[in-house]
Amino acid sequence: MENNTNTNELSPEASLKVIYEMIVSARSKIGRNYFYYLFWGYLVAFTSLLEFLLIRIGYERHYLVWPVLMVAGALITFLFYIRSARMVTSKTFIGTTMGFLWIGWAISFTILIVFVNLRHAFGLILPMIMAMYGLAIFIAGGMVNFKPLIFGAVITWIASVVSFFLPYQVQLLILAGALILSHIIPGHILRNQSKS
Repeated sequence: MENNTNTNELSPEASLKVIYEMIVSARSKIGRNYFYYLFWGYLVAFTSLLEFLLIRIGYERHYLVWPVLMVAGALITFLFYIRSARMVTSKTFIGTTMGFLWIGWAISFTILIVFVNLRHAFGLILPMIMAMYGLAIFIAGGMVNFKPLIFGAVITWIASVVSFFLPYQVQLLILAGALILSHIIPGHILRNQSKS
């Protein structure tokens, strides 16, 4: 008598278990990448506060902190990524998707900065950056069901909308606060989870 059941088919319970284990594995890998959230959270928040202070003391070229510190940050991130990539033994769908997400974000960010500066629409830069941060961390948090990132995204979107109606100096302070809630706090949570 022939057995008509395919031994490769998974039961619904087994399928759900596989999906759950994939999500846990992806979250674990993202947890090990807490460096990026902490590094960029602290760097952008620090840069915002530094520019705010330079404006307050009357330094005319206060805006130069952005290209200097962001280029240095990009270089440090690239070196960290190269070092981390050597230790990765396999690629996951979520890991690959996250890579494309942040590369796409960086390209969109560069286009935004170039054309907003060419049009001298400086009051739009920070609200738009916050909106872009919100989108990226919302997707990243949603992909692995990590609520602190999703919550941080919502806060960042609210901060973006509010910033459109405020002067540039206040936008700097709001950006620093948004980064604390959307990157720094979730980054510390991810770090703690990756160690436990």
